[in-house]
Amino acid sequence: MKSTAFGWTVGTLAVFLLAVSISGLAQTPTQFSGLINAYSPQTTTTTGTTGPYEVRGPWSLTLSGASGKASFTAALNMELSDGWVLTENGGNFDPNARGAHTHHVTLVDANVTWMSNGFQIAGIATVTLNGSKAPVSPTPLVIAVTGGTNVKFSNITLTFGSPGSKHFGTEALPGVVQSVN
Repeated sequence: MKSTAFGWTVGTLAVFLLAVSISGLAQTPTQFSGLINAYSPQTTTTTGTTGPYEVRGPWSLTLSGASGKASFTAALNMELSDGWVLTENGGNFDPNARGAHTHHVTLVDANVTWMSNGFQIAGIATVTLNGSKAPVSPTPLVIAVTGGTNVKFSNITLTFGSPGSKHFGTEALPGVVQSVN
C-alpha cells in the first residue's frame, strides 16, 4: 500500500515538474522586431573625413527555442547626415551628395547569451551594399536586446567588429524593440 502511494506521489510530482518546465518555455518570447535609428561616428579614410551617417531601418530577430541560437535580419538605409552637410559639405544640402545607399545585414544561428536585463547574440554577419556583397562582409556582429523594469525588452544595439566597423563605426548603433511575441 505504501509503495503504491509513493509511486503515485513520484509520478504526480514528475508530471507537475514537466508542466512547469513547458509552461516556462512557452512564456519565453521568440520573435522580436523594431527599428534601428542611429548615427554612425565620423570616420577618417584615405580620401578624407566622412560621416556621420544616418542609419535607419527595420529589423527582426528570432530565438530558436532551447537551441541557444538566434537569427537576425535588418534592412538599413544610410546617408550622410545634416551634420556632415554643415561641416564637410559647405552647407550644400544636395541629396545627390549624401551618398545614400542600402544594407541588408543577416546573422544566422548566432549564439545567445542571457543577461540579467536581456540577452545578446554574437556571430559572423553577412552584409550587402545596394543588393550586392559589401566590401565589409562577412563581419563580426554583437546584438544586445535589453530593457528595464517597465518594459522587459525595449532596446537593441548593433556593434560591428572589423571589417564592418570601418563603415558602421565601433560604437553601438541603437534602436527600439517594437514587438515581442
